[in-house]
Amino acid sequence: MVLAVAVALTSSCAGRSPATSHPAPKTSAHATAGVLAGGGDCSAAAPDTPLPTWARGGFSDPTRDQPHVLGARGDIVAILWAKKDALHAPPLADRHNKILWVSRLPQRPMSPLKIEAVLAGRHTTVYREVAGGPGPSYVDLPAAGCWTLNLSWSGHTDQVRLRYVA
Repeated sequence: MVLAVAVALTSSCAGRSPATSHPAPKTSAHATAGVLAGGGDCSAAAPDTPLPTWARGGFSDPTRDQPHVLGARGDIVAILWAKKDALHAPPLADRHNKILWVSRLPQRPMSPLKIEAVLAGRHTTVYREVAGGPGPSYVDLPAAGCWTLNLSWSGHTDQVRLRYVA
């Protein structure tokens, strides 16, 4: 059953367009405002623990451990598909940077998930957008390191930190 869910999610990702890029403005309020508490710890792999109860829909074994990062506000979770080094910059030739975004809050239909990604220790900010809002996606970022993703969707906001490895 777990394999069936993984295949279904992989198929969903394949059919959904990857996060799109947008040019970065010269300054970013989030880049200079600092980082909220919570939202993940880039010094280690994402925790491999059971998902929050509200994020378990569609999983055949909802209590199974799954690598994920909970948003700083607790309103969104980024579910990853590898226990170690789930995300790569540049992406690996044989594996996508898949993230399943699950929102705890109601969503407006077709409202995109907007991502402002800020690389720690650098003045690098990039923008991505997931059409249709939280759900399956590929999120490629331009460099390895700890990225703070400021997320907005359907009038909600949250923040996660994700580690991309070389």
